[in-house]
Amino acid sequence: MFCAAAVAPLVLPGTAHAQGSCTVSGPTTTCTFAFTGAEQAFTVPGGVSQVDVTAIGAAGGLEGVNNTAGGRGAQVSGTLGGLTAGQTLYVEVGGVPINTSACYVFSPCIGGFNGGGTSRFGGGGGGASDVRTQPAATPLTTTDSRLIVAAGGGGAGEVFSSSCPGSHGGDAGQPGQNGACDGGMGGGAGTGTQGGAGGSAPGGTPGGSGALGTGGNGGAGTGGAGGGGLYGGGGGGSLNGLATPFGSAGGGGGGSSLVPAGGTGPTLTSSAASITISYTTPGKPVTTVLTAMLPHTRVGLPLVLSDLVCPTAGSTTRPTGTVTFTDTTTGETLGSTRLLLGLGRCAAAGLVTAFHTTGTHTITAVYSGDTVYQGDSSNPETTTVTVTR
Repeated sequence: MFCAAAVAPLVLPGTAHAQGSCTVSGPTTTCTFAFTGAEQAFTVPGGVSQVDVTAIGAAGGLEGVNNTAGGRGAQVSGTLGGLTAGQTLYVEVGGVPINTSACYVFSPCIGGFNGGGTSRFGGGGGGASDVRTQPAATPLTTTDSRLIVAAGGGGAGEVFSSSCPGSHGGDAGQPGQNGACDGGMGGGAGTGTQGGAGGSAPGGTPGGSGALGTGGNGGAGTGGAGGGGLYGGGGGGSLNGLATPFGSAGGGGGGSSLVPAGGTGPTLTSSAASITISYTTPGKPVTTVLTAMLPHTRVGLPLVLSDLVCPTAGSTTRPTGTVTFTDTTTGETLGSTRLLLGLGRCAAAGLVTAFHTTGTHTITAVYSGDTVYQGDSSNPETTTVTVTR
């Protein structure tokens, strides 16, 4: 461990504008992001400062001769805190390797989206799944803003002779399997600080080394490619054409994962790559009006402060809860009172106080919120009172 959204998308009160599918169940909103082959986005809603994330990396590709399997991806979970309303988190869901005209006809050799390495006859590496604060267009070597990473698995190494089996790709965090019959060596696993080394290749070509966020390519297009990750796995060494029978190529190594502080994982999984973001659904917003009667007073005289709390358009439930009045000039909490007076859809809280020093006093009123409405502590109502002798 290295510490440091099936349904159509819904637009819900307090729900992030995401390219995933978001649903609300009880007090929790969950947004699930499946693989799309492109960067996706999650916008932090008002009233939310932390989210829980589960990320699953993609599996590595099989090799096309006898379907030797690639490695499994990782699953990582953790809480991302310190977020602000309106902040964009960029969501990268790793892809499984694909087959194109550049590949051997039966081999998915092109590395998966988000960091999987590439081969030709061997399997490509699985892409990592991550959440970051900067878009993918920002190079990791310039700013690595990834907050959580679930690594991809390595691709399988090619087999040439039926008497020599293919080499399995390494699971996330594990090296690739060495080739049989004096074949190429498996690629190394990515670690918390560097990419996996490319596998050596007796009588052939070594695999490419993994790098920051990217798996290494398979040696001579026959070795399995490395999986993506915090750091990518190394590519497997090529098959050995000097051995009799030909030695199999090495499997690609799995990438490394990044677990947020206090998170869990990485564990291995055969589930499809995805990212799930969940958070406590914030209440509906309100508008407030703070009034001082009168805004000019004398030392020691009683003064009435009132705060009117109203639902925003579309809401009819009258707010409940409390309002705390504070003199921010002196740092004194003047008192907390419940919303009692009903005025149509609105409710008001009042407080009688007196000031003991002259000057301009800045007063804030913070609504606590209730089960329907969110509080306004991040943007409280403010007024001033001038006190003379």
